[in-house]
Amino acid sequence: MKTKKLRLALILASVAAFLSACGSNSNGADSSSSASGSNGGKVTLTISRWAGPHADDQKEMLKQFEQETGITVKMDDVDYAQLQQKQTLNLSNKTGEYDLVWAQEIWIPEYVKNGYLLPIDAYVKDDSLNPKDFDFADYNPNLIKIVTADGKLYGLPTFIQLPIMVYNKDILQEEGLTPPKTWDETLAVAKHFHDKGTGIALPSKQGQAAVDVFTSLIRSNGGDYFGADGKLDLSGQASMEAANFWKDLNAVAMNGSATWHYDEVTKAVQSGQAPIGLTISGQIGSLEDQANSSVAGKIGYAPLPYSKQPFGTLSVWNWCVAADSKHPKEAYELAAWLTSKETEKAMSLKDGQMPGRQSLFSDPELSAKYPFFPAVGEAMKQADTQPLIADAPKLMDQLATALSAIAVGNTDPQAALAQVQQDMASASIQ
Repeated sequence: MKTKKLRLALILASVAAFLSACGSNSNGADSSSSASGSNGGKVTLTISRWAGPHADDQKEMLKQFEQETGITVKMDDVDYAQLQQKQTLNLSNKTGEYDLVWAQEIWIPEYVKNGYLLPIDAYVKDDSLNPKDFDFADYNPNLIKIVTADGKLYGLPTFIQLPIMVYNKDILQEEGLTPPKTWDETLAVAKHFHDKGTGIALPSKQGQAAVDVFTSLIRSNGGDYFGADGKLDLSGQASMEAANFWKDLNAVAMNGSATWHYDEVTKAVQSGQAPIGLTISGQIGSLEDQANSSVAGKIGYAPLPYSKQPFGTLSVWNWCVAADSKHPKEAYELAAWLTSKETEKAMSLKDGQMPGRQSLFSDPELSAKYPFFPAVGEAMKQADTQPLIADAPKLMDQLATALSAIAVGNTDPQAALAQVQQDMASASIQ
């Protein structure tokens, strides 16, 4: 009797295994409806991103996606300092744990090179996977370029950041000054206040903030780090003029700026101490916080000071489908939903998130709540990331050291850039 029961159990198990195999396609992706997995059960997607208030807000938003699609979404949100390491560990070992990863632009080249990400061009063209308001043309072209490699698209951009200039409109008006735009105008305003005991608040501490500002200054002057031959060239006129402007601006900066990052600049403006400053778009929402800001409603916003035209240095997060995802189609569907105009706007209204969709920066409701949106949108029209090359981290470190030395007056700008050029002689975009 026991033998017959055992045989029956084995037969049923074999049938179940056969049916399960028939429900899967060759690459492991689900071939049934969005909500059903290859074994007939519900699809569960796991997404990887950094933890914090923004992640908590996103968890609430994801409940709507789950209701609309029947897909369950789990979020593995970890501290930013451990995020890339954990993503790399899982993606390199092909654990299949992650379906969708939130990757910073500087990680994308490595992820693509190592085969961690899935090209999504075919999915973008499949209207059945995209929300009704999914307009690919609405993505800022500068952002799409970042997630494109060898003619293939590897992610959908969202949550952008870039340096921005802020100023106290009331204080400028009281002094009979107009909001500055160009290098010369900004120096004049900063000197006016410096002579009165304050000045411009700058993120001049040795670090990435100063480098991001400096990159914008060079590019606003028609230059870049690399010459036409693709090799590093910091000796050009555009670079030297930007370095001299950085020196001059620091000479009329608020006391303490040499040790400040964006956080300290934002606090100085928020408290009413700084009449003008350079900070980051991700922090300026705090300036309009009625409960904690003494300058809410008094701040004006503009792209960074420019020589020839405004230019922004971008940092952008991107939703990317993991190459070893068991449900790549559904993972893309989630990415498209998260970056749809409706969802992006909802997240922006919730916590001031800077979207990847250009049209939202002129949205009346968002601009009414966040008066800095139009300025960020203007800065994004001409913007790019730091060089996405293998030598980029070392180059950023060298520039950070040089800019800090220039800021405190320990070296001549020409000598500082010449030292970086010498130390990074082999750097190339090729």
